[in-house]
Parts: sequence; C-alpha cells; structure tokens
Amino acid sequence: MSTYEIEHNTTDPSTAPTARRRRPDLSTFFSTLSQITPAPDHRPHAVPVPGDVSAAFFSLAEALDMMRREADSAPRPDAQEGTDNADSDTGRDLLTTMIHSLLAQADTPPREVEGVDEEFCDMLERIPKASLKPDDTCPICNNPFVEDPYPLVVQLPCHPTHRFDMECVRPWLRLRGTCPLDRVDFAKQLRDKAEAKKKLVEEDEEEEWDGMYG
Repeated sequence: MSTYEIEHNTTDPSTAPTARRRRPDLSTFFSTLSQITPAPDHRPHAVPVPGDVSAAFFSLAEALDMMRREADSAPRPDAQEGTDNADSDTGRDLLTTMIHSLLAQADTPPREVEGVDEEFCDMLERIPKASLKPDDTCPICNNPFVEDPYPLVVQLPCHPTHRFDMECVRPWLRLRGTCPLDRVDFAKQLRDKAEAKKKLVEEDEEEEWDGMYG
C-alpha cells in the first residue's frame, strides 16, 4: 500500500535531508573593506579613518552572529538519537570566539587593515569534492561540505586538516589574516617576507653603488 507521502508527492519530514543553512549577505562588509584597503595604484600609503575600520569589524561580527543564531535555531537531529553533537558545539564555540575577537577589535580598531590580500585567498589549495568525506564540515558554518553541489573548499597552509568553505573563511582572512582555528598569522608572514625582500634589494643596490663609486 502506498504511503501518504507517495500519494501526495510529499516528503516525510523525518527522512528529509536537512536544508543547507544560508550564509549571511556580506556585500556591506566587502564594500567597507574595499574603502579601507589601500590600493597600490591609488594612494597606496593612505591611512583609513578609524571609524571605517571599526565598521568593517562590526559588519563581519554581525554577519557571523547571524550565522550563529541560525545555527542555534536549527534542529539537531543527532540529539534525538542520543549521539554526540561535539562537532556542532565546536562550531558554535569557534563562531563565538571569532565574534568576540572582532568586537574587541571594533572597539579599539588597528591603524589599518592587517588581513591578507585577495591573491593569497586565490592561491589557497582547493580540495576536490571526491576527496571529501560525508562528515567533513566547515568549522565556521558547520555545514557538511558535500551538501553543496559545487563546494569550494580550501585548505589553509598551517595544517592539512584546517579546511573551510571559501565563502566562510575568506572574509576573516581578508580582515584578520589569521587561521580561525590556531591563529597562525599569515598576514604577518607575508609582511615579513615582503620586508625581507625589500631589505635584500636595498642591500644589493648599496653593494652595486659601492662597486661603482667605492
């Protein structure tokens, strides 16, 4: 005998897959970020207004808080089966830590944005969908990667298990420049490399000058 669901072309809620939670709109955040990030070809040494820097931190904190509240209101089917919800709780804890960090920086904003550039994000290692396990989730949004038909999963260079949805981790990297999990400072690493390269060039120029006129 056919079931009610089959006859009426509906789905049993108890067997339906959990809908993938939507991420908040970050257009305002990226618009603010573009205003406070110096452009190499246009006033590269301009210092952003502290209020604008603070607004960027508040904007991202608000977006992450929206994500956290949506996660808190989402059903937790595992709880009904008595299974462990450690991964979900860890995701909420990470979001809370990130939000608190952003709000603290918003209250006392840095002189300028200390995040990585877009090139760094573009160069992050992409993880093919075929190598993802069904229970692999993004540490930030806590959504299983494979629920996305076309997941864009990136691996941070600090550790092979630090994998994120690009949409989730990119705003944080652009603003903070650190790994959300272990806080390895990629932006500082890039600045140190650039400074070392600049110093090496200056030393080479000095040696060349001394060779010509010494």
